[in-house]
Amino acid sequence: MSLKERLSPDSLLESLPVSRDLLTRLGLLGAQVSRKIAIDQVSVDSGTLSNLKVEKVTLGSASIGTLKVTNSSASVDNATAVLNQVRTLVELGFRLDWKIDLGWIGSWDGREDLGSIDIPVDLGTITIPDLGDIDLQIPAIDIPGLVAEMQPINQLDLGALEIAGVRLDKLGLPSTGLSITGMGVGDLTLSSLTVPAADSEALRINRAAPTGTLNLPGAALQNVSIPAISMPEATSAAFAADAEASEKSLSVNLGILKVTIAVIPKVHLNVGSMTLKDAKLAAELGNVSINDISLPVAMEGITGGELGLNSISVNKLTF
Repeated sequence: MSLKERLSPDSLLESLPVSRDLLTRLGLLGAQVSRKIAIDQVSVDSGTLSNLKVEKVTLGSASIGTLKVTNSSASVDNATAVLNQVRTLVELGFRLDWKIDLGWIGSWDGREDLGSIDIPVDLGTITIPDLGDIDLQIPAIDIPGLVAEMQPINQLDLGALEIAGVRLDKLGLPSTGLSITGMGVGDLTLSSLTVPAADSEALRINRAAPTGTLNLPGAALQNVSIPAISMPEATSAAFAADAEASEKSLSVNLGILKVTIAVIPKVHLNVGSMTLKDAKLAAELGNVSINDISLPVAMEGITGGELGLNSISVNKLTF
């Protein structure tokens, strides 16, 4: 037998210490490999997904950059105010101003602080029976760094969804590889494939959530009117207030000597709590703006029926 005949595939197979049937089975097993289909581009001209519904849209905690209220006014009518545990401290400060005038010899003046006298007064409970009408004008209110807990949206019905101009580039199908059993396929390249239409009876996605948060630019409300609201009772925490009256003075002029004694009264007020009863509150808000809203979003139970895709084009399919 010549060398060429000895090196032929049939001769080599006969020379192996295994049966031809076993080699055939190994060939079939070799075809059961994980393959991957690479698609350069998939284009869908148009499509329709009807009856699109979302069972639940979960909105996380919304971060609000600023809340700004401008040109607002409020009024409080027919209220009774009760001041509880009222304590006052009357502080009388004394000051001496003097001046000596000796004509051509010269003149001298000065100011001396004579200290103060504190007079504590415990007033107990003070009731103001009728506050009348109190009008408040508020030019602007800025509240930064708000966090709002958003309630989920249940059973959201979006109706039909129209799809147009869908395009997928560099598509790998499937991502983990395609397993083929009992058939051996070598390299296969298809330059283009056109499908007139495709349809599906139903679509369901259990959960879909973007990796980032949803950023909203903000919202604005104009001329918000809050009608009169009755408040049976409202109680505040403890607070303090200080007031200073204009000074009073007594002067004595002896010619070459002029002496002035000034008294500066100050009142320090401490209130344990204030209770507002039977008040009616009304407000007018000129402009309310909410800026820089950011919140996470997740959708659960996305369902749709009768998915139809038209004019599907596949370019350069490689297997």
